[in-house]
Amino acid sequence: MALRVIEIVTPREDKEEVAKSLESQRPDEGYVFWATPLDDGESLSFRIVLQVQESEDVLDKLEQLFAWTEKYRIVVYPAEATLPRLDDLSRKEEKDKAAFPEEKTKAHNRISREELYADVLDTTLLSSNYVMLVIFASLVAVIGLMRDNVAIIIGAMVLAPLLGPNVGLSLATTLADSKLSLEALKTLTVGVLLCFVIAAGAGMAFGLEQMNGELAARSVTEYSDIILAIVSGAAGIISFTLGVPTSLVGVMVALSLLPPLTASGLFLGAGLYQEAGGAALLFLTNVICLNLAGVVTFLVQGILPLSWWDKERAKSAIFRSAAIWTVLLAALVALMLFRNRP
Repeated sequence: MALRVIEIVTPREDKEEVAKSLESQRPDEGYVFWATPLDDGESLSFRIVLQVQESEDVLDKLEQLFAWTEKYRIVVYPAEATLPRLDDLSRKEEKDKAAFPEEKTKAHNRISREELYADVLDTTLLSSNYVMLVIFASLVAVIGLMRDNVAIIIGAMVLAPLLGPNVGLSLATTLADSKLSLEALKTLTVGVLLCFVIAAGAGMAFGLEQMNGELAARSVTEYSDIILAIVSGAAGIISFTLGVPTSLVGVMVALSLLPPLTASGLFLGAGLYQEAGGAALLFLTNVICLNLAGVVTFLVQGILPLSWWDKERAKSAIFRSAAIWTVLLAALVALMLFRNRP
């Protein structure tokens, strides 16, 4: 399992209090720590090395213990290895042999809430880089669909940054974070509109002489697409919570958010309104399933706010969000039944 370093910068006069608190928690969490004076002569840096699955519990306890203000600062960063090793197997064996093992919060097999938030925020913020990636991915998707070239379409899927805002929206729901939710919605809306306008413009300018296989595949929605979108969405959320960005490439290809959106714009621009509606239905199905799977997966992974009042707000937001996405999915299924009726 990966390692993390938690660095705490504190005033020098708080050294004894911080050291005592860290020492009291060390037997339960199994970390090592040490203190280093900083150049300003007024501050100390405490560094803690621990397993990544223990980091969230430690960060939560630190926040509760020290009630973070401007005089404290905490930074989390990865570590490749440490010697001597953190011998978790020996600690587990000792606890199993104990006559009265102490109760301990179950370790999360994922990165901490704070680290996850930072990773998701990076992919959720609206920026010039995001806009350029959407433009480039949309142009690549248009070319791939019009040329019926699978390899080019896969390249567009990998380039497209539309997965990030959807994950940000799911995380915002589970954390009851309205600011992140608004940012995710804004970023997703800009990306969707930009891609659709580019594709519609290409459809109007060049038309569609004939229906090829790749375009036809995006003009209909099968029931298997719902299962694929839910499974791929859950896999994408797990990839985020494990801090494994390389896994997201496969998720982007499997979930396929950009091609149906691009196909819908191409069809609309070319005057093929029924096909445009079918491609739009597929895109909406993917988005709804991704967000529904995201909220449920974050909840299963134990992603919740720290304070009890925020947890109560989050539970209410999760229930409302899950209900909304479920109703929308049911409406899409009903629309699919209507469209497929002979």
